[in-house]
Amino acid sequence: CAVAPVAGFHHACFARGSGFCTFNGLMVTALVLRRERPLIRVGILDFDQHYGNGTADIIRELGLHWVQHYSAGAWWDQPEQAERFLAEIPKIMQPFERCDVLLYQAGADPHVNDPLGGWLSTAQLRERDRLVFGTCKAMGLPIAWNLAGGYQRDAAGTIRPVLDIHDATLQECAEAWL
Repeated sequence: CAVAPVAGFHHACFARGSGFCTFNGLMVTALVLRRERPLIRVGILDFDQHYGNGTADIIRELGLHWVQHYSAGAWWDQPEQAERFLAEIPKIMQPFERCDVLLYQAGADPHVNDPLGGWLSTAQLRERDRLVFGTCKAMGLPIAWNLAGGYQRDAAGTIRPVLDIHDATLQECAEAWL
């Protein structure tokens, strides 16, 4: 298990940056891994609030059949979907069993108080991460994850609410892997 304490990544497309992403770190990582290990199969599990359009674009443009990609932002975004989403995570992760590594985009912006998100509670975000890390551990699937999304501010204007969500992701990672 590894963590990259950086955010963004999934909106940058094949030929241009997009959203808050100047480059697509998920795809850069996948391509470097493939160059280092030509037979590797990479999974990308994107649980940011927003669809990873750039990742999908690069996979399509380069014909990367060895990348398994799932972006929750294409399917899930309503509070009434939250419990069903959590129940579906093990099923969502089944196709990644065939991968050699999983890149996990752990978005903070699905939080109910996020101005660009708004459908998972703090406890539900923790459960999301617990399920992802626990499922990877049970599968014996190495995981590398990065921070993503998160646009909340506290009364003082700081990003402390986002950092609290990222801290909880790190805690769930440690619970599963340490």
